[in-house]
This record gives sequence, structure tokens and C-alpha cells, in this order.
Amino acid sequence: MSDIKELREKVAAKRAELKELFDAKEGGKYTSEQKGEIQTRNDELAGLVEEVNLLSAKSNNEKALNEDSEPVSGGYDAPQEGVSSIGETFVKSDAYKNYIEKGVGGIDSTVAFNPMSYKTLLGAGTANNYPPEVLRQPGVLETSLRDPNAVIGLFDQIETDQNAFQYLEETTFTNAAAEAAEEGAAAEAALDFTEQTAAIRKIAVFLPVTEELLADVSGIQGYVNSRLSTMMRLRLDGQLLSGDGTAPNLEGILDAGKTGVNTVDFSTYTSGGGELGRMGAIYEAITDIRTGAFVEPDAIVMHPNDWLQVVTSVTDITTSGSKNPLFVAGGGFNGAAQASLWGLKVVPTTAITEGTVLVGRFGGGEAAHIVMKQGIDIAVSDSHSDFFSKGKVAIRATMRAGFPVYKQAAFTKITSF
Repeated sequence: MSDIKELREKVAAKRAELKELFDAKEGGKYTSEQKGEIQTRNDELAGLVEEVNLLSAKSNNEKALNEDSEPVSGGYDAPQEGVSSIGETFVKSDAYKNYIEKGVGGIDSTVAFNPMSYKTLLGAGTANNYPPEVLRQPGVLETSLRDPNAVIGLFDQIETDQNAFQYLEETTFTNAAAEAAEEGAAAEAALDFTEQTAAIRKIAVFLPVTEELLADVSGIQGYVNSRLSTMMRLRLDGQLLSGDGTAPNLEGILDAGKTGVNTVDFSTYTSGGGELGRMGAIYEAITDIRTGAFVEPDAIVMHPNDWLQVVTSVTDITTSGSKNPLFVAGGGFNGAAQASLWGLKVVPTTAITEGTVLVGRFGGGEAAHIVMKQGIDIAVSDSHSDFFSKGKVAIRATMRAGFPVYKQAAFTKITSF
């Protein structure tokens, strides 16, 4: 028993060491050294707990052997009449006799007994595995996701308390300004406006969670709420680019219905682009915005694989027969190169399809806005389906948003990039 007591004291000490390591995190994160140390101590703790379990089992078994085959209390069935118990059979085995009489261990013996006379034993390493107790690192290792704000963050956001967002668009601008002779009449100009409406759409998602999980796991509701919020923002981030405009979807800038958005087909660009290639096509997109919407673009959105093609572009130098980088590391060999091209911020994101690039005036509210009817709203209820009777709740997240694009010509999409 002293060995078991000693081991249990070691288990308690090891748990205390692990607790100190868990409490030693800085800024909410663990260093690689701390993670390695936690793993090592955790493995050691698991080994100690397993030793305690084995010694406890051995002690219980020896006690049973010394009780002259009396029924063991604690819920085990008594052996059937005329059938030897496993304890009696084990005492008669060669393995037991050699160990008691000669001190020889490691001898195997076949022990025959009726397995139907005994209940299943739950223990570490058995078929009904009950793992040894160990401390678990706090928190959840979250699935890797793309930045849910990559596109959202480019636009300015405004709020509304209406179920639709309306604005006036100047559809007629007739400039009749001209020099006039003395006492001459001024020419008449013309302005006309059209009321436009951007629908406010709802985005929603819910997650079923058991009441036990909410009650027993610290911080689980905050974690679930955070992940639901991320799901919502991922959806909106994609809709701003690719929403098809069919209710209840928003209409994204790349939708075919946005006929005023400029288009550059890169597959036919080489005839006029010289050796600039992809960079030349992007500069043509910039020029289309300058001459069509008379605004300066502020960002370029493209798939990371397309950005790779731009960064690693090369051109033949026929005079030397060698290849030289045309565009290296986004503008230099320094280690902190920013993703930029032609002075514009480049946003590499998988929210946009590979082979399509969008150049535009995203910020400032000159060309487009994200209009929020409400922020992300979280609600919890057990009234869904049979959740009340099964002790489950639905955590639902909703948001309502609109996406008016005032100047479609302030954006250019490049296809077949």
C-alpha cells in the first residue's frame, strides 16, 4: 500500500506542476516551449495514473484471493455452483505456483473459467476502455478559416433603421456652361435624379447545443457565439463579391447583373499589353476606372494563387538570353514587403475565384457602402422541434445588411487572369 500511496502523492505533485504551467501563459497564448513542457508533463501524469490503477487492481486481486473465494462485494455476480471462480482457478495455475513458491515471474498459464458468470470490468486498456485521468489544455483548437473581414474591411459601413435603403442617383447631367456676351442670356443646364433602392437582406444560422454542454463546459457559449459570428461574416464577405442578387441573396459586384462594371479579358490582353502581362492588365483596369468613374481606385482583390503569378512574373531578355524578375516580392527583397501593386493595396483572399481579379474604389463611400440594419444578433431558445424534451437549445445568429453600389464604373473585373 505504501507504493500506491507514494504514487498517488507523485500524481498530485505532477498535477500541481501542470496547473502552474497552464497558469503561466502570457498574453493569452502559450509559447512553443510551454506547449512542449505541457505535453511532456501530461504524458508523465498519464503514466503515473496508469501505474496507480495497475497497483490498485493487483491489491484488489490479492485481497480477493485471500478471502477463500467468498463472493466479492461491489456488484460482481457470485460464481455459479460447481464452477470455480477466476480467483480459485488462478491459484491453481502454474504461473501463480511458480511465483509464490519459487519467485519466478513471467510464466503464462491458460486459466479456464466461465465468462458468462462475471460482469464486464471497466478499466484502462480493456475493451471497454476508460482512459486514465489527465489534465486537458484549455480552449479549443479551431479550424483554419480565411479572414472573414478581407472584403468587408475594404468598404465603409453605415446604419439604417429602415427595411430598405433608398438614395437618389443623378441620372442626367447636362453642362451648358459657356462664355456669354454682355447682356447675353445664360445657357440652360439640366439635372435629373432617379430614386434607387437597395434591399436589406437577412443572413442567419443556428447551432444546436445540449444544456449539459452549456452548463458543464466553462466559456462554451461565448465560444459558440464567436464561431456563429464568424460564419455570418464569412457569408457576407463572399456575398459582397459573388452574390447573385436573387432574393434573399445580396447582389455582389462580380454578378452579371452589374452591367456597369468594367471588364478586362486577360486572355485577349497580350495583343496590346506588351511584356507587362498581368501587371499591364491590372493597370488597364485602373485606367478604366479613372476614365469611366473619375475616381482613384484604392485596392485590388485577387486569389492568393493569382497573386503568386504576379509576384513571380518573368520576361525574356532576348539580348542576353536570360530571364530576369519583372516583379519581385511585391516590390523588393526586404522581409516585410507589403502586398501592393501600382501603389494600390493588394488583398489576397480565397473569397474570390481563382482567375478573376477585382480592382476598384472600395473605401470612402464614393462608390459603395455596406448598410447594416442591425449588428449580429444572438438568440437562444429551446422551442425548436423537440429540443425542450431532449434538453437541447438552439443558438441562433442573425444579421440584416444591404449593399448599394452607387458607381459601378468605379470597379473593374479582370477575367481569365
